[in-house]
Amino acid sequence: MKLPYGITDFKELRIENYFYIDKTKYIEIIENLNSKYLFYIRPRRFGKSLFLSTIEHYYDLNQKDVFEKLFSGLYIGDNPTKLKNEYFILSFDFSGLNTDSQERLKDSFRKTVLSSLIDLLDKYRSFFTGVEEVISELKNEFDLKRMLEIVYMLIKRTGKKVYILIDEYDHFANDILAIGNGGFYKDTIRARGFVRDFYETLKIGAKSVIDRIFMTGISPIMLDDLTLGFNITNNLTMSPLLNEMLGFTEKELIDLIENVEIDTKEENLLLELRSNYNGYLFSTRGKARVYNPDMVLSFFNNWQQIGEYPEKLIDDNVKTDYGRLQRLIANRENKDILEEIILEEKIVSDIVSRFSFDRM
Repeated sequence: MKLPYGITDFKELRIENYFYIDKTKYIEIIENLNSKYLFYIRPRRFGKSLFLSTIEHYYDLNQKDVFEKLFSGLYIGDNPTKLKNEYFILSFDFSGLNTDSQERLKDSFRKTVLSSLIDLLDKYRSFFTGVEEVISELKNEFDLKRMLEIVYMLIKRTGKKVYILIDEYDHFANDILAIGNGGFYKDTIRARGFVRDFYETLKIGAKSVIDRIFMTGISPIMLDDLTLGFNITNNLTMSPLLNEMLGFTEKELIDLIENVEIDTKEENLLLELRSNYNGYLFSTRGKARVYNPDMVLSFFNNWQQIGEYPEKLIDDNVKTDYGRLQRLIANRENKDILEEIILEEKIVSDIVSRFSFDRM
């Protein structure tokens, strides 16, 4: 059995026959919600990018011809919704931006937006006229609001609607906060910052060509600071409906174990996996705790490679967060809190759905 460790492209996963735990029923749940503009956070490497890719391939009107190949045998393939393959998809991924300075961040943010807009024009070229001229205009435009408006006007002429997907919406903001530069953060996100301008223009687009938005990240900090300019999102992070949308329930984990065909007693293995990778509950009314999918897939991927129990239980790709922890505990109060978590293996705190930089 091929395990999809590190695979974030849904099409690749399905065409190359990787093991897939079917989460497509949540596409139907999300589509039937009253709100069209959704916000959803989960920890790093928890399957967010793969789920966005799943949404993309389901709604992309360019994927009609391969719908059966991609979704046959899955819940949503047997129960398609009325909006399948109905949208232009506009995807933004804000990971990897340069946060060395405000100017470099602004430049890399613009380039990311530009790349996404050009990708949309290329992908749906047959629906537009004068694509090369528009691309040339975009490359010479440095105002984010104007760039988006140019593409809005082009899309409006087609009579089609757009589904916007935003991955790692807060990645660069977390990098700024980790280095302790509050002034940098405020100038970029708040007041007349270019990030707020970008989201305000998305809100404007929601009145014409943007029909749906699904955005993900790892923290709600920046969302609160964008509220004045972007107050249309519904935060579903702690909704019991989506508690198990990402991550593996124990039932799903057992299915994985049986397909991997590990030569060991299932009950002993389950005890080990519960101890190391289980325990996530994202809603007080959630029906089941979920296992960290990256950790589980890394564990079994290593086992398949060496043919025995892995020596390392922590995925090396998660260790990049250790540097952030080191910077955070330069503050004595933060260090005391971290020590409490380590020694007591728990911490009692109020859970809030959003909070601003000032209240952090």
